[in-house]
Amino acid sequence: MNYPEILTTTENIAREAGSILMDYYGKIHNIKHKGPGDVVTEADMASEEHITNRLKSEFPGYTILGEEFGILKTELESDCCWVIDPLDGTANYAMHFPIFAVSIGLLHKGDPVIGVVYDPNTNRMFCAAKGHGATIDSNPISVNLNAKITPDGLFGFASRMLHSNHRFIGNFLKGRNLGSAALQVCAVASGFFDGTIDLGTKLWDIAAGAVILTEAGGKITSPFGTPIFPLPKGSSAYNSDPVAFLATNGVLHDECVERFRKGEENQPA
Repeated sequence: MNYPEILTTTENIAREAGSILMDYYGKIHNIKHKGPGDVVTEADMASEEHITNRLKSEFPGYTILGEEFGILKTELESDCCWVIDPLDGTANYAMHFPIFAVSIGLLHKGDPVIGVVYDPNTNRMFCAAKGHGATIDSNPISVNLNAKITPDGLFGFASRMLHSNHRFIGNFLKGRNLGSAALQVCAVASGFFDGTIDLGTKLWDIAAGAVILTEAGGKITSPFGTPIFPLPKGSSAYNSDPVAFLATNGVLHDECVERFRKGEENQPA
């Protein structure tokens, strides 16, 4: 596969989807609840429909997995699977809070090889192709190779972890939640955050960010340090089951895993 060529096409599609989101922005009147804290709007649907149609046209035969429409093939026949979040940060979007993104990732045999996360508010485009590095707006990015967990560092958390008062949070004094898992992973990739963790996100939230992070020098695993990728075809993650992940600058990864394990051990029974 020609990764740079595929990446360019994916960037264009993400920009188009971002334009759709901005057309709807501030005009949403129909908000549906899929579950506790999980909402969907007509903008999500319009964005995913556009992305799906464009990917089907540009890459016929590839499997497509989207947040709103699910898997568009009855089985994962293809070695290539697009994973789409047409609007990561829907709750922010619905409340006119300008932190959200389009996330498009490509898995080849379960391994993230193309990633695009586009923030239409700032026009920032985070991109990566496996073996070709990571960029923001065509400028190379790298993780912050800070080797210590310090009170000055920023660490991303999912809101569900803040609600549960997970003991892991106590190890970091400056936790941040942007409301977009994709943008939080990109914040690690670009050196703003030292890491981010979520115990129950979905595959479409991290598929694009995973390759952006690793190409920027970072690392992503489960919070216990076990690999997430390559993701086998039979994985329940393709069927919307939760994925727990820890993404860091790589240098701090082992220490974060150890702190998480200790936090789990000290959880009240």
